[in-house]
Amino acid sequence: MMALPVFSLKTYQLQTLASLRRFLEKTVEFGKASTGFIDMTNRPYYELSQLPGLPYVCLRVPTGGGKTILAAHSVAIAADTFLRCDNPTVLWLVPSDPIREQTLATLSDRAHPNRRALADRFGENVRVMTIQDALYAKRADYDGGAVVIVATIQAFRVEKTEGRKVYEANGELMDHFSGLANEQRAILEAGPSGDPLPSLANVLRMRRPMVIVDEAHNARTDLSFDTLGRLSPSLIVEFTATPVTPEEHKPDNGIYASNVLHHVSAAELKAEEMIKLPVILRGRADPRDTISDAMAWLDELSATARAEENLTGEFVRPVMLVQAEPKSKDKPTLHADEVKKLLVDDFRVLEEHIVIATGDSKGLKGVDLFDRDCKVRFIITQQALKEGWDCSFAYVLCSVAEQKSARAVEQLLGRVLRLPHAKRKHHEDLNRAFAFATTTSFQNAANTLRDGLVNNGFERVEAQALVRAVAEPIQGLEPGGIAFAHEEAVPFELDFQAFEKNIHTLTGGRVEFDADKQVIRARGALTDYDKRALLLALPPAAAGMVEALVHKSRGARLKSIGEEQEAIRFAVPRLAVKTSHGLQLFDRGHFLDIPWKLESDDPAPIMDYFVPPKQARDEAHVDVDQTGHVNVQFVTDLHEQLMLNLQERGWTKNALVNWLDRRLPFTARRDITRVSSTLFISKALDHITSNAGMSLEALARAKFRLVDALVKVIAKHRDRREGEAFQMALIPQSGLEFETSADLELTFDENRYGYREPYKGRVDFRKHLFRVIGDLEPSGEEHDCAVYLERMPEVKAWVRNTSQQPNSFWLQTATDKFYPDFIALLTDGRYLVLEYKGAPYITNDDSKEKRLVGELWADRSGGSCVFLMIGDRDFSRVDATIGRPA
Repeated sequence: MMALPVFSLKTYQLQTLASLRRFLEKTVEFGKASTGFIDMTNRPYYELSQLPGLPYVCLRVPTGGGKTILAAHSVAIAADTFLRCDNPTVLWLVPSDPIREQTLATLSDRAHPNRRALADRFGENVRVMTIQDALYAKRADYDGGAVVIVATIQAFRVEKTEGRKVYEANGELMDHFSGLANEQRAILEAGPSGDPLPSLANVLRMRRPMVIVDEAHNARTDLSFDTLGRLSPSLIVEFTATPVTPEEHKPDNGIYASNVLHHVSAAELKAEEMIKLPVILRGRADPRDTISDAMAWLDELSATARAEENLTGEFVRPVMLVQAEPKSKDKPTLHADEVKKLLVDDFRVLEEHIVIATGDSKGLKGVDLFDRDCKVRFIITQQALKEGWDCSFAYVLCSVAEQKSARAVEQLLGRVLRLPHAKRKHHEDLNRAFAFATTTSFQNAANTLRDGLVNNGFERVEAQALVRAVAEPIQGLEPGGIAFAHEEAVPFELDFQAFEKNIHTLTGGRVEFDADKQVIRARGALTDYDKRALLLALPPAAAGMVEALVHKSRGARLKSIGEEQEAIRFAVPRLAVKTSHGLQLFDRGHFLDIPWKLESDDPAPIMDYFVPPKQARDEAHVDVDQTGHVNVQFVTDLHEQLMLNLQERGWTKNALVNWLDRRLPFTARRDITRVSSTLFISKALDHITSNAGMSLEALARAKFRLVDALVKVIAKHRDRREGEAFQMALIPQSGLEFETSADLELTFDENRYGYREPYKGRVDFRKHLFRVIGDLEPSGEEHDCAVYLERMPEVKAWVRNTSQQPNSFWLQTATDKFYPDFIALLTDGRYLVLEYKGAPYITNDDSKEKRLVGELWADRSGGSCVFLMIGDRDFSRVDATIGRPA
């Protein structure tokens, strides 16, 4: 059997899922979603009257961040931490039929990462359905494993034909309603006879589905909430780039803010090589000039892509999206058909290189843009690409219409942001996106593009920095912006009159001959199509002259795109250990014996975390109000209701031990072999049995609580073990030889600088290494520390070192990586690493470990590095440490 390729989640994706896991754990712990949410975010929780008590949170992920793979992984997290079941029912709602088809395809494909995210937890016990499939699905389909129903929310609205079928009696579903407990019957909609109606809606009410809402900003109306409430979900998780903000919250107007649990920033996507940034903008007043510049740059990118393939073997074929104007009965417009005619007649583009994808034309249907033999280079559209279409080869967005609103460009802009193969390229232009706008107001075009980024889930501060507007004038242009600015001498005899008319026509007036001066001139940037026309029309001896003219025309017009100032080199030496294999970054592997023999540790502390369940109540406390909404003591009664659907198998001790072992998350078992963990679990079960008198069947019923307790007791043992080993490693007698070495330096790069939130304060930090400062509050003690560094003459540049980002500076402590708050490059060439701690924390055990390893890093640097931990705004210690005169 062929092994499937390895797919690894990015750091920001793991952190997003970890936030969801913590929220659901806290919801179970506190018994209320609102309490868990406020505890994690320190923000208000907006509860909906149609969904009382329901955990309803939003994960905000910008365009290109992989919302679908996150949604797929969230199913296992919800099943383990909140639902506490092996057979969850999931209602996966999407905004449109194209996305429904796309989602169904990936979840049904056993080789696709989205399906594998489900299979990693549920194995082959996964059934992916449409609404039509669900209308015929039997009870065994739901009892046997995870069921995922993919649909649009419109499909559940009664006014739709499909929606009516959801709520109507259906004989195919009768087996779901035999042998129901009274508690189950109480929550189901009754038919004319008073018995539960055998409808799909009632099947879902009984199964208490987890609801995933893709592009959730499209489903936040009273009608949507009423629809969801009628299905009695267990929790709702939204995935969107543009949630409704608290500022927009106006329930009287039917506008409800999203409960944003976690926000992924554009910088995190960029640092993880998911998206092309920055976006480089060029603007011209004439749409033909706009197209000419965009086409010439597409040619440049194509040549760059070929060079990239020669270097790395990676195939990329840049594509251009052309945004046409809508048709009008009142005036002529550059609508899709006119744009195609313009490309063919004036720019000599081959028809096979163009497709039209608008509401009336489905030119992309059946086209594989990733195929090496695909001919398509230009996609003309208006809004048809806004959903269900994705091609990371789209690099250039060319708009022939003056754009007045961000909504007009946001969806198309999102289509040029994804980085091919989520892998950074060696040629910098292939890491960027390019927008060419027809505009009479360059500033308006830039602002519109920035607003379009915001509408794709970016923070406004990020958008300001990530749209690089390259404004006129361009070198070589004469007043008025129209000139034959680029010329080349003709070094041989040529009948100018014979060629001039033909060449002028072939190039749409972009090339002319000057017989008096014996030169050939180009108006603006020439494309590969122009070059081909010139080479075919002129003698072979003209090839060098044509190449030079094309190069000049693009050089003056386009080569200034995205050029950066020379950056300060900011490369921090890192703490290493000398080994027989050379220098290695100091990490936990140097002071811990791995694998860990967990079975040698005492299982008794598990009783600190496992509370034996009380005798189950005879019935769940479920009330149905006059509107048919279910009101429950949410978490406890949810678990009891789901247990009514469960037909527990006969358990053996070995089966339960293996089940518990498989449910331990990676963080619990990262350094433990399966043999060690199963031996420890077995000892823990024996201890619980002897102390709590629980039977094997009772332990099996409490298996999800056992997982929680095992995770906590393993963490307790690990913390003790790692703390002791770390302290031993740092003493001179340990045998470890440390060195702070530039051979293992971390080079700070703006393209890899990740953060959660951009700085939004008022101080203009000129010395910060990058345009945007990450994760710095606009006021407070850390902010004052940043201001102090900014104003020190001894500081050449500084960077806010962001925590838990893949390209940030870290030092190893006993249990984790330590990310100091600030790093400064001093004018004398030294690096200052500064950790700021609030007064209550500067003397705790965690801070002592950080100070210990930080001072070791500085000590082994030979004087090139300085470490300091301060608090209580004691900035005078910074002066004293770097040797600043008092």
